[in-house]
Amino acid sequence: MRQGFAAVLKILNYNLDLERNALRRYREFAEKAKDESLKVFFINLAKAESGHINAIANVIRTIIEKTFDVSFFCPVCGWRINFGKDPKAGDITRCRMCGVTFELTEKDGDFDFKRV
Repeated sequence: MRQGFAAVLKILNYNLDLERNALRRYREFAEKAKDESLKVFFINLAKAESGHINAIANVIRTIIEKTFDVSFFCPVCGWRINFGKDPKAGDITRCRMCGVTFELTEKDGDFDFKRV
């Protein structure tokens, strides 16, 4: 599992399972539908679920491949604090807007940050 993303990956994988189950159900409903408009309705829902599956899988992939920026919103000014794509707990960065310094922390497999 990717360091710092334990809860996020757990939630994304759970959501991916839900979307895959919905896709399977919609396809089953479309196959069984006698009414053509209902069949088209379920086919369209299945197509939408396919898009959701691809989007969620892409986010999971970018996290695992370390191409996903680890960032937070500055609690002082609201600007984005970016620790980069492959940070480690203990890394230090400054908010580019207000200049406050923050340290990346990790607890129970999840990234967090604190003001230093």
